Amino acid sequence: MVCGLQFLHGHNIVHRDIKPDNIMLDADGHIHIIDLGLAQDGVSSSKNISGVTGTFHYMAPEVHRRKRYGAAVDWWSLGIVVSRMATGRYPFYNGPVKQMAFKSIINEKPKFPTWLDADVKHLIKKLLRKDPQTRLGVSGNIREHPFFTTIGWEDLEERRVEPPFTPFRPVLENHHLQWPEHTVLHPVAGFTYVSPSWTRWMKRSGL
Repeated sequence: MVCGLQFLHGHNIVHRDIKPDNIMLDADGHIHIIDLGLAQDGVSSSKNISGVTGTFHYMAPEVHRRKRYGAAVDWWSLGIVVSRMATGRYPFYNGPVKQMAFKSIINEKPKFPTWLDADVKHLIKKLLRKDPQTRLGVSGNIREHPFFTTIGWEDLEERRVEPPFTPFRPVLENHHLQWPEHTVLHPVAGFTYVSPSWTRWMKRSGL
């Protein structure tokens, strides 16, 4: 994730919707950031953007407050993702009342279980700083954080590091599907986007 975000930001692209749904594994277990539908290019330290865009509980305080912002919003979202991965929960209020969630994100400090590893907690806290200018990823080199001391960044970027988890390859290759021989199958065979009622109307109208 760090490599992917630094690559995007190095090309002046802000993703704006970092969340678990947009983090995928390829067949070898390497991480990919997907869904650039809300991404914005041309963003730099001297050219920020605006717009309340993203997924509510992953949006940074400056986005919620409708201020101009830059790449720091992605690092905030990463902090939320890491917190969920490490603890199984959000570090702020996550109930049904949006106004309470808004106030929690804007005003409260992140909350962690007592058993959370100190390096992970420190990493998340630095990613979830309210001031985007002091947020890790914008301020300081995130690769030098103690949590990442075992990471060989060059090997990781060159895909020379074996991922800790490899997806179940037979499933990826559809080995479990047994298609009848000489049978042509299509998942949407016979489907039409045109409603029968529309078709009748178009015929009567001579269209």
